[in-house]
Amino acid sequence: MKKIKVNILGIYDLIIAIGAIYIGVIMMISSSGGKFIPYPKEWLSKVPFESWIFPGIISIVLFGLGNIIAAILSFKKSNNKFWIASSIMGGLLFVSVISQVIILDETFLVTVEIMALSIIQLCMCGYIFVESRK
Repeated sequence: MKKIKVNILGIYDLIIAIGAIYIGVIMMISSSGGKFIPYPKEWLSKVPFESWIFPGIISIVLFGLGNIIAAILSFKKSNNKFWIASSIMGGLLFVSVISQVIILDETFLVTVEIMALSIIQLCMCGYIFVESRK
């Protein structure tokens, strides 16, 4: 398989990781009562959390660190099944977006964008899987 395809998936994983870390930090900052509060407190009545700190930590650890690990695996030359980590992260992101829509009973533009990012990640993994089988 060509190295450029592998690097594109790794770079994509890093971009998603940076976005997840940024969103996690914003969630944690919004819980401290800063001026920039993008997450309404009304949503907290629909989720099992008392503030946005724990969801921010989940975003940083699960999606940020998880996608960084997936990127590292894709950049390693000795690993042939690197796409599995990326597909797990894409699947988790997709399920979390669907869960958000079900739990909050609301859809926003950013919800659609994040769902598209997860679908793109899954499609890239599928493409690399198919190419590796040839």
